[in-house]
Amino acid sequence: MLPLLPLYLSVTAQTGNAAYTFPVTGGIVITEIMADPTPSRGLPEREYLEIFSRSRDTLELKGIMLIAGNDTVYLPDGLITPGERIILCSTGSRTDLLPFGRVMAVKSFPTLNDAGELIALRTPGGSLIHAVSYNPEYLGDGPRSGGGWSAELTDPDNPFHEPDAWSPSSDPSGGTPGRINSIVTAVPDTRCPSVIAAWPLSPGVIAVLFDESVIPEGSGPWLADGRETMQAVSGDPADRTLLVTLAREPDQGTVLTLQIPGALTDFAGNQPCISEVRTGFPSDPAPGEIMFNELMPEPVPGNSEYIELFNNSGKVFDLSALYLAGNSKAAATAITGLHRQLLPGNCVALTTGREKFASFYPCADEKSVFHADRLPVLPDDGGNLILYDRSLNVIDRVVYSPGMHMIFLSGTEGVALEKVSPELASDVASNWHSALGICNFATPGAPNSIIIEDTSESGGLSLSSGRISPDGDGFEDLVSVDVFPGGEGNVITVTLFNDRGYPVRRLAEKVTADQGSRFVWDGLSDSGERLPAGLYMVIAESFNTTGSSRRWKKVCALLYR
Repeated sequence: MLPLLPLYLSVTAQTGNAAYTFPVTGGIVITEIMADPTPSRGLPEREYLEIFSRSRDTLELKGIMLIAGNDTVYLPDGLITPGERIILCSTGSRTDLLPFGRVMAVKSFPTLNDAGELIALRTPGGSLIHAVSYNPEYLGDGPRSGGGWSAELTDPDNPFHEPDAWSPSSDPSGGTPGRINSIVTAVPDTRCPSVIAAWPLSPGVIAVLFDESVIPEGSGPWLADGRETMQAVSGDPADRTLLVTLAREPDQGTVLTLQIPGALTDFAGNQPCISEVRTGFPSDPAPGEIMFNELMPEPVPGNSEYIELFNNSGKVFDLSALYLAGNSKAAATAITGLHRQLLPGNCVALTTGREKFASFYPCADEKSVFHADRLPVLPDDGGNLILYDRSLNVIDRVVYSPGMHMIFLSGTEGVALEKVSPELASDVASNWHSALGICNFATPGAPNSIIIEDTSESGGLSLSSGRISPDGDGFEDLVSVDVFPGGEGNVITVTLFNDRGYPVRRLAEKVTADQGSRFVWDGLSDSGERLPAGLYMVIAESFNTTGSSRRWKKVCALLYR
């Protein structure tokens, strides 16, 4: 929509009714949408929109822009009185809809997409009157979802409160064109506007996308790293994208912090959920700079699968430039068309569901859960995931299975797999662990429930703890084995022995690790069985390209409480 904005803002209209003014935001609202009139329930099989005046004044309609998706048309000469309803339709539908109320035939009336699209009204000068992101969810998935039913605005006083203030018509004919809607009820809008994405549109302009329309006029300048910006202007037909012009261009590679002015609100007066947003100029990722960090292959009924990514770098990445596939032979699909950014050291949980994760997972961070356009299916019995850049270079990959979960779990439904440290390799099964019950077994968008901190020494072998108690309580369930021999080009082997000297677990077998690496022990044997309590010897061996060979050993106690 952004390239079309100059067209919206440059259009002017001549009016022969100079005594009448154009509506302000919310002065006229779209109160009914018939996008799929077939099969008829009693009404003519004609698409239409109904508009309603909330104003106390008679308002001018000539030249008002009706925007539906990529189509823009203009309302003809006419007035609308306080409380009046007008049916908007094509010239060919006018006769069929005349019996139902006042009809205004619009030349080149756009075809309404029953799969969903943005529908907006703007004044000839470009100011927002009303907008609604119509989609089939407004009709639900019940008996009124199959065509022949309109979507009605149930609360004209909260016209931007979507989808809550919209409902399928309950009138037996399928709709109520030209008369009061079949369902009228107060649906107060107390929801704060959320920032979905922020990105540089150009070196000196930042675009900020909200999940609903906001009122930019009179909100005052933003602050960019403490410097005042120009007044933000609309960047789309619904005033959901604001364009913030900076006083000076930021340096390449820096993360910019934008402070949202306190006077910025939605139509109901709610301030944004956050007071600042961070963004930067994105880079193309190198392998290992974005990593898989959490997977939910088997959610409980009613919840959605998700994939969490971690930015393992100091760069900014754009999710719209990333692709996912279920295996190397599957088609790679773009995650999203939105310029959602992944900032340094941050993570984002990707899902195609729309439920509120924080209401089910107490440790979730809703701000870091993002609705993706599409994701590969995650089979319950295990599978593969590959992350690509825009050139289809592999950035990261993971092979997961139910066997990576804690063995004492009664079931894996609703239990996420987490990395024990986000920066560890994704393709090593021992680096993954079941999320803990204290977080309801998942942490989408938030730090993992079990994380082993970096305790590596300057050289040699070190353990994160001298004991391990793998009982799922979040305390010492795992132990990290850090081997940093010094130098470069090291090849490492790590083996655990029981107190009788028998090898019970090979954590690493001639692993190429450059300067060193971290390995994780979960208390299991090589066959995946729980080892008995007792003392275990950890022996690490290394050699490198210079011919240097070294060997270390430490003791770790396996305990059960």
